[in-house]
Order: sequence, then C-alpha cells, then structure tokens
Amino acid sequence: MSSKTPAREKLDGAIASERRAHLEARKIYDELTAKMWAYQTGKGPAPTNEDFEMWSQAVEQRVKVKQLGIRVEGEPGL
Repeated sequence: MSSKTPAREKLDGAIASERRAHLEARKIYDELTAKMWAYQTGKGPAPTNEDFEMWSQAVEQRVKVKQLGIRVEGEPGL
C-alpha cells in the first residue's frame, strides 16, 4: 500500500475544502432565492442586505475558482 506524499495530501485537502465551499455557496443561493420568492409572494420578509452580501461573496469565490480553471464535482459542465 503506497502512502500519500505531502503534496498529494495538500491537494486532497484543498479539493475537499473547495467542495465544502461549493456546497456552502449553493446553500446560500438556495436560501436567498427562497427568501426572495417568499417576499415576492407575500409570505415573508424581504431579504436583508446581509443576505445579498453573503451571496455576493459566495459568487466572488466561485468566479475566482473558475478563473483558475478548477472544476468542482456537482457544478454544471461536469
């Protein structure tokens, strides 16, 4: 059985972190769209500036990752 090199362990850790970030970004998007839908249909309060800021930060991170050419499992195009 071969053991992983330190570089491979770092790469695996980075990939796992990116997958978690992707899932978190998707959760933020889903929650924001649910709030928007509820507000537009009269069933809830308007999304807050904080909601939009969190979404904006998540989008920025996704754009940076895509600019690096990194694809994460579960994203469109895979």
